[in-house]
Amino acid sequence: MLRFDMGAWRVRINGRRLAVILVITCTITPVFNVLTSEMSARSALQGLVDGLIIPPLVAGFWTDLSLSSAIVLVLFLLGRGLGQVVTRQDPRRLVASLGDAHLAYALPFFVVLAVTIQVALKMNRMIGVNVLRYYATGIYHQPRAEERVFLFLDLEGSTQLAERLGSATYFDLLRRCVDDLTEPLLATDGEIYQYAGDEVVVTSTMAVGVRDANCVRCFFAIQTAIERDAHRYTRDFGVVPRFRGGLHGGTVTAGELGDLRQQIVFVGDILNIASRLESYAKAEALGLVLRRPCPQGQGGAGQGLQSQRLACARPPFDQIGRTQLFTLT
Repeated sequence: MLRFDMGAWRVRINGRRLAVILVITCTITPVFNVLTSEMSARSALQGLVDGLIIPPLVAGFWTDLSLSSAIVLVLFLLGRGLGQVVTRQDPRRLVASLGDAHLAYALPFFVVLAVTIQVALKMNRMIGVNVLRYYATGIYHQPRAEERVFLFLDLEGSTQLAERLGSATYFDLLRRCVDDLTEPLLATDGEIYQYAGDEVVVTSTMAVGVRDANCVRCFFAIQTAIERDAHRYTRDFGVVPRFRGGLHGGTVTAGELGDLRQQIVFVGDILNIASRLESYAKAEALGLVLRRPCPQGQGGAGQGLQSQRLACARPPFDQIGRTQLFTLT
Protein backbone atom coordinates (compact mmCIF):
# COMPACT_ATOMS: atom_id res chain seq x y z
CA MET A 1 0.00 0.00 0.00
CA LEU A 2 1.24 3.47 -0.88
CA ARG A 3 1.78 5.73 2.10
CA PHE A 4 1.91 9.50 2.21
CA ASP A 5 2.63 11.89 5.04
CA MET A 6 -0.66 13.73 4.59
CA GLY A 7 -0.28 16.05 7.58
CA ALA A 8 3.11 17.28 6.38
CA TRP A 9 1.62 18.44 3.09
CA ARG A 10 -1.13 20.38 4.86
CA VAL A 11 1.55 22.09 6.97
CA ARG A 12 3.45 22.86 3.78
CA ILE A 13 0.49 24.53 2.04
CA ASN A 14 -0.40 26.50 5.18
CA GLY A 15 3.22 27.60 5.39
CA ARG A 16 3.11 28.83 1.80
CA ARG A 17 -0.09 30.74 2.51
CA LEU A 18 1.42 32.39 5.59
CA ALA A 19 4.56 33.29 3.61
CA VAL A 20 2.45 35.07 0.96
CA ILE A 21 0.57 36.98 3.67
CA LEU A 22 3.86 37.97 5.31
CA VAL A 23 5.23 39.28 2.02
CA ILE A 24 2.08 41.36 1.49
CA THR A 25 1.98 42.81 5.02
CA CYS A 26 5.72 43.49 5.14
CA THR A 27 5.44 45.37 1.85
CA ILE A 28 2.32 47.41 2.61
CA THR A 29 2.62 48.16 6.33
CA PRO A 30 5.92 50.13 6.23
CA VAL A 31 4.50 52.34 3.47
CA PHE A 32 1.28 52.84 5.45
CA ASN A 33 3.24 53.81 8.59
CA VAL A 34 5.37 56.34 6.72
CA LEU A 35 2.30 57.95 5.14
CA THR A 36 0.15 58.10 8.30
CA SER A 37 2.70 58.51 11.12
CA GLU A 38 6.02 60.12 10.27
CA MET A 39 8.32 59.95 7.29
CA SER A 40 11.26 58.30 8.98
CA ALA A 41 13.24 55.06 8.86
CA ARG A 42 12.03 54.19 12.37
CA SER A 43 8.40 54.42 11.25
CA ALA A 44 9.11 52.15 8.28
CA LEU A 45 10.99 49.72 10.52
CA GLN A 46 8.03 49.67 12.92
CA GLY A 47 5.74 48.77 10.02
CA LEU A 48 8.07 45.99 8.92
CA VAL A 49 8.22 44.50 12.43
CA ASP A 50 4.43 44.73 12.78
CA GLY A 51 4.07 42.99 9.43
CA LEU A 52 6.27 40.16 10.68
CA ILE A 53 4.70 39.73 14.12
CA ILE A 54 0.95 40.20 13.64
CA PRO A 55 0.16 37.73 10.77
CA PRO A 56 1.55 34.64 12.57
CA LEU A 57 -0.43 35.59 15.69
CA VAL A 58 -3.74 35.67 13.83
CA ALA A 59 -2.86 33.00 11.23
CA GLY A 60 -5.39 30.51 12.55
CA PHE A 61 -8.25 33.00 12.27
CA TRP A 62 -7.85 34.44 8.75
CA THR A 63 -10.68 32.29 7.35
CA ASP A 64 -13.14 32.87 10.22
CA LEU A 65 -12.84 36.56 11.02
CA SER A 66 -16.60 36.97 11.42
CA LEU A 67 -16.66 34.30 14.14
CA SER A 68 -13.46 35.28 15.89
CA SER A 69 -13.24 39.06 15.39
CA ALA A 70 -12.79 39.76 19.13
CA ILE A 71 -9.89 37.30 19.37
CA VAL A 72 -8.29 38.74 16.23
CA LEU A 73 -8.62 42.28 17.59
CA VAL A 74 -6.90 41.31 20.87
CA LEU A 75 -4.12 39.53 18.98
CA PHE A 76 -3.68 42.53 16.68
CA LEU A 77 -3.28 44.89 19.67
CA LEU A 78 -0.91 42.42 21.32
CA GLY A 79 1.16 42.05 18.15
CA ARG A 80 1.31 45.79 17.65
CA GLY A 81 2.44 46.29 21.24
CA LEU A 82 5.09 43.59 20.91
CA GLY A 83 6.33 45.27 17.73
CA GLN A 84 6.85 48.52 19.59
CA VAL A 85 8.61 46.68 22.42
CA VAL A 86 11.01 45.17 19.88
CA THR A 87 11.77 48.37 17.96
CA ARG A 88 12.03 50.69 20.97
CA GLN A 89 13.49 48.22 23.46
CA ASP A 90 10.97 49.39 26.06
CA PRO A 91 8.64 46.80 27.68
CA ARG A 92 6.30 49.59 28.79
CA ARG A 93 5.28 50.11 25.15
CA LEU A 94 3.19 46.90 25.36
CA VAL A 95 0.61 48.80 27.45
CA ALA A 96 1.37 52.32 26.23
CA SER A 97 0.66 51.29 22.62
CA LEU A 98 -3.02 50.91 23.51
CA GLY A 99 -3.26 54.69 23.90
CA ASP A 100 -1.18 55.51 20.83
CA ALA A 101 -2.81 58.20 18.66
CA HIS A 102 -1.71 56.32 15.52
CA LEU A 103 -4.00 53.46 16.55
CA ALA A 104 -6.89 55.46 15.08
CA TYR A 105 -5.30 54.87 11.66
CA ALA A 106 -3.75 51.45 12.30
CA LEU A 107 -6.94 49.70 13.43
CA PRO A 108 -9.07 50.54 10.35
CA PHE A 109 -6.07 49.69 8.15
CA PHE A 110 -5.76 46.27 9.79
CA VAL A 111 -9.51 45.60 9.45
CA VAL A 112 -9.46 46.42 5.73
CA LEU A 113 -6.32 44.33 5.17
CA ALA A 114 -7.69 41.38 7.16
CA VAL A 115 -11.03 41.40 5.30
CA THR A 116 -9.20 41.63 1.96
CA ILE A 117 -7.04 38.64 2.82
CA GLN A 118 -10.09 36.70 4.00
CA VAL A 119 -11.97 37.40 0.77
CA ALA A 120 -8.93 36.36 -1.30
CA LEU A 121 -8.57 33.10 0.64
CA LYS A 122 -12.28 32.34 0.34
CA MET A 123 -12.25 33.05 -3.40
CA ASN A 124 -9.19 30.84 -3.83
CA ARG A 125 -11.04 27.99 -2.10
CA MET A 126 -14.28 28.55 -4.00
CA ILE A 127 -12.85 28.75 -7.51
CA GLY A 128 -9.86 26.48 -6.95
CA VAL A 129 -6.26 26.59 -5.88
CA ASN A 130 -4.19 28.74 -8.30
CA VAL A 131 -7.25 29.81 -10.33
CA LEU A 132 -7.36 33.24 -8.68
CA ARG A 133 -3.71 33.66 -9.69
CA TYR A 134 -4.58 32.66 -13.27
CA TYR A 135 -7.27 35.37 -13.43
CA ALA A 136 -5.05 38.00 -11.83
CA THR A 137 -2.16 37.37 -14.22
CA GLY A 138 -4.38 37.04 -17.29
CA ILE A 139 -2.74 33.80 -18.40
CA TYR A 140 -5.93 32.53 -20.03
CA HIS A 141 -7.39 35.77 -21.42
CA GLN A 142 -6.48 34.39 -24.84
CA PRO A 143 -6.87 30.64 -25.65
CA ARG A 144 -3.62 28.73 -25.39
CA ALA A 145 -2.47 25.16 -25.92
CA GLU A 146 -1.21 23.25 -22.88
CA GLU A 147 0.10 19.80 -22.12
CA ARG A 148 -2.03 18.47 -19.23
CA VAL A 149 -3.02 15.29 -17.45
CA PHE A 150 -6.63 14.63 -16.43
CA LEU A 151 -7.87 12.12 -13.88
CA PHE A 152 -11.63 11.46 -13.92
CA LEU A 153 -12.91 10.01 -10.64
CA ASP A 154 -16.34 8.47 -10.11
CA LEU A 155 -17.74 7.15 -6.83
CA GLU A 156 -18.33 3.42 -7.07
CA GLY A 157 -21.99 2.39 -6.76
CA SER A 158 -23.16 5.98 -6.41
CA THR A 159 -26.71 5.35 -7.64
CA GLN A 160 -27.30 2.50 -5.18
CA LEU A 161 -25.73 4.49 -2.35
CA ALA A 162 -27.99 7.49 -3.04
CA GLU A 163 -31.07 5.28 -3.03
CA ARG A 164 -30.10 3.49 0.19
CA LEU A 165 -28.87 6.49 2.18
CA GLY A 166 -31.25 9.17 0.94
CA SER A 167 -30.19 12.38 -0.74
CA ALA A 168 -29.14 14.32 2.38
CA THR A 169 -27.04 11.52 3.91
CA TYR A 170 -25.58 10.66 0.51
CA PHE A 171 -24.52 14.28 0.09
CA ASP A 172 -22.77 14.12 3.49
CA LEU A 173 -20.92 11.02 2.28
CA LEU A 174 -19.93 12.73 -0.96
CA ARG A 175 -18.76 15.84 0.88
CA ARG A 176 -16.59 13.79 3.23
CA CYS A 177 -15.09 11.88 0.30
CA VAL A 178 -14.26 15.13 -1.50
CA ASP A 179 -12.76 16.57 1.70
CA ASP A 180 -10.52 13.51 1.90
CA LEU A 181 -9.15 14.37 -1.57
CA THR A 182 -7.45 17.49 -0.23
CA GLU A 183 -4.26 16.07 1.21
CA PRO A 184 -3.66 13.50 -1.59
CA LEU A 185 -3.97 16.35 -4.10
CA LEU A 186 -1.53 18.47 -2.12
CA ALA A 187 0.88 15.53 -1.87
CA THR A 188 0.86 14.97 -5.65
CA ASP A 189 0.54 18.61 -6.79
CA GLY A 190 -2.86 18.08 -8.39
CA GLU A 191 -5.78 20.49 -8.48
CA ILE A 192 -9.55 20.13 -8.79
CA TYR A 193 -10.74 21.13 -12.26
CA GLN A 194 -14.46 20.58 -11.70
CA TYR A 195 -17.17 18.68 -9.84
CA ALA A 196 -19.96 17.07 -11.87
CA GLY A 197 -22.45 15.40 -9.54
CA ASP A 198 -20.54 12.58 -7.88
CA GLU A 199 -17.70 12.85 -10.42
CA VAL A 200 -14.50 14.78 -9.70
CA VAL A 201 -12.00 15.84 -12.36
CA VAL A 202 -8.41 16.35 -11.26
CA THR A 203 -5.77 17.97 -13.44
CA SER A 204 -2.14 18.99 -13.43
CA THR A 205 0.38 20.13 -16.01
CA MET A 206 2.06 17.29 -17.88
CA ALA A 207 5.43 18.04 -16.29
CA VAL A 208 3.97 17.83 -12.78
CA GLY A 209 1.75 14.84 -13.55
CA VAL A 210 4.50 12.59 -14.89
CA ARG A 211 7.06 13.61 -12.27
CA ASP A 212 7.39 10.68 -9.88
CA ALA A 213 4.18 9.30 -11.48
CA ASN A 214 2.18 11.91 -9.57
CA CYS A 215 -0.91 11.43 -11.73
CA VAL A 216 -1.05 7.72 -10.86
CA ARG A 217 0.04 8.12 -7.26
CA CYS A 218 -2.78 10.62 -6.74
CA PHE A 219 -5.42 7.95 -7.35
CA PHE A 220 -3.92 5.54 -4.83
CA ALA A 221 -3.27 8.31 -2.31
CA ILE A 222 -7.00 9.05 -2.41
CA GLN A 223 -7.82 5.39 -1.81
CA THR A 224 -5.32 5.32 1.05
CA ALA A 225 -6.83 8.43 2.65
CA ILE A 226 -10.34 6.96 2.53
CA GLU A 227 -9.25 3.55 3.81
CA ARG A 228 -7.45 5.28 6.68
CA ASP A 229 -10.84 6.53 7.89
CA ALA A 230 -12.71 3.34 7.01
CA HIS A 231 -14.08 2.97 10.55
CA ARG A 232 -15.73 6.42 10.40
CA TYR A 233 -17.29 5.74 7.01
CA THR A 234 -18.60 2.37 8.20
CA ARG A 235 -19.97 3.88 11.40
CA ASP A 236 -21.69 6.82 9.73
CA PHE A 237 -22.73 5.41 6.35
CA GLY A 238 -22.36 1.61 6.56
CA VAL A 239 -19.93 1.56 3.65
CA VAL A 240 -16.33 2.41 2.79
CA PRO A 241 -16.51 4.30 -0.53
CA ARG A 242 -14.17 3.68 -3.42
CA PHE A 243 -13.41 5.64 -6.57
CA ARG A 244 -12.90 4.36 -10.08
CA GLY A 245 -10.73 6.41 -12.37
CA GLY A 246 -9.78 7.15 -15.96
CA LEU A 247 -6.45 8.84 -16.66
CA HIS A 248 -5.18 10.43 -19.85
CA GLY A 249 -2.98 13.33 -20.89
CA GLY A 250 -1.98 15.37 -23.88
CA THR A 251 -2.58 18.71 -25.58
CA VAL A 252 -5.70 20.68 -24.69
CA THR A 253 -6.86 24.23 -25.38
CA ALA A 254 -7.36 26.38 -22.27
CA GLY A 255 -9.03 29.75 -21.89
CA GLU A 256 -11.57 31.88 -20.05
CA LEU A 257 -15.16 31.15 -21.05
CA GLY A 258 -18.45 32.84 -20.16
CA ASP A 259 -19.87 36.27 -19.38
CA LEU A 260 -22.43 35.97 -16.56
CA ARG A 261 -20.26 33.27 -14.98
CA GLN A 262 -16.67 33.16 -16.12
CA GLN A 263 -14.62 30.01 -15.81
CA ILE A 264 -11.28 28.67 -17.03
CA VAL A 265 -12.15 25.77 -19.33
CA PHE A 266 -10.05 23.04 -20.95
CA VAL A 267 -11.30 21.51 -24.20
CA GLY A 268 -10.00 18.69 -26.38
CA ASP A 269 -10.22 14.98 -27.09
CA ILE A 270 -7.97 14.31 -24.10
CA LEU A 271 -10.87 15.00 -21.72
CA ASN A 272 -13.31 12.92 -23.78
CA ILE A 273 -10.94 9.96 -23.76
CA ALA A 274 -10.25 10.25 -20.03
CA SER A 275 -14.01 10.31 -19.40
CA ARG A 276 -14.53 7.19 -21.53
CA LEU A 277 -11.69 5.43 -19.71
CA GLU A 278 -13.41 6.19 -16.42
CA SER A 279 -16.68 4.81 -17.87
CA TYR A 280 -14.81 1.68 -18.94
CA ALA A 281 -13.37 1.27 -15.44
CA LYS A 282 -16.89 1.54 -14.06
CA ALA A 283 -18.35 -0.96 -16.55
CA GLU A 284 -15.58 -3.50 -15.98
CA ALA A 285 -15.32 -2.98 -12.19
CA LEU A 286 -11.68 -1.83 -12.47
CA GLY A 287 -9.76 0.59 -10.31
CA LEU A 288 -7.73 2.97 -12.48
CA VAL A 289 -7.55 2.74 -16.27
CA LEU A 290 -5.01 4.73 -18.23
CA ARG A 291 -4.19 4.89 -21.91
CA ARG A 292 -0.84 4.37 -23.59
CA PRO A 293 0.07 3.73 -27.26
CA CYS A 294 0.26 0.06 -28.31
CA PRO A 295 3.97 -0.07 -29.23
CA GLN A 296 5.09 0.90 -25.72
CA GLY A 297 5.49 -1.49 -22.86
CA GLN A 298 3.88 -1.68 -19.46
CA GLY A 299 6.32 0.65 -17.70
CA GLY A 300 6.25 4.40 -17.45
CA ALA A 301 3.64 5.59 -15.04
CA GLY A 302 3.31 2.16 -13.49
CA GLN A 303 6.97 1.83 -12.55
CA GLY A 304 7.68 2.13 -8.86
CA LEU A 305 4.23 0.83 -7.94
CA GLN A 306 5.17 -2.81 -7.59
CA SER A 307 2.72 -3.22 -4.73
CA GLN A 308 -0.14 -2.63 -7.18
CA ARG A 309 -1.30 -5.14 -9.80
CA LEU A 310 -0.60 -3.96 -13.36
CA ALA A 311 -2.59 -5.59 -16.15
CA CYS A 312 -3.43 -4.89 -19.78
CA ALA A 313 -7.07 -4.71 -20.83
CA ARG A 314 -8.46 -4.46 -24.36
CA PRO A 315 -11.72 -2.51 -24.47
CA PRO A 316 -14.73 -3.89 -26.38
CA PHE A 317 -15.27 -0.57 -28.20
CA ASP A 318 -13.42 1.38 -30.90
CA GLN A 319 -13.91 4.96 -29.72
CA ILE A 320 -10.73 4.91 -27.67
CA GLY A 321 -8.67 3.98 -30.72
CA ARG A 322 -5.69 1.68 -31.23
CA THR A 323 -4.41 1.56 -27.71
CA GLN A 324 -3.62 -0.66 -24.81
CA LEU A 325 -5.43 0.15 -21.61
CA PHE A 326 -3.43 -0.44 -18.48
CA THR A 327 -5.47 -0.99 -15.35
CA LEU A 328 -4.15 -0.45 -11.87
CA THR A 329 -6.36 -2.07 -9.24
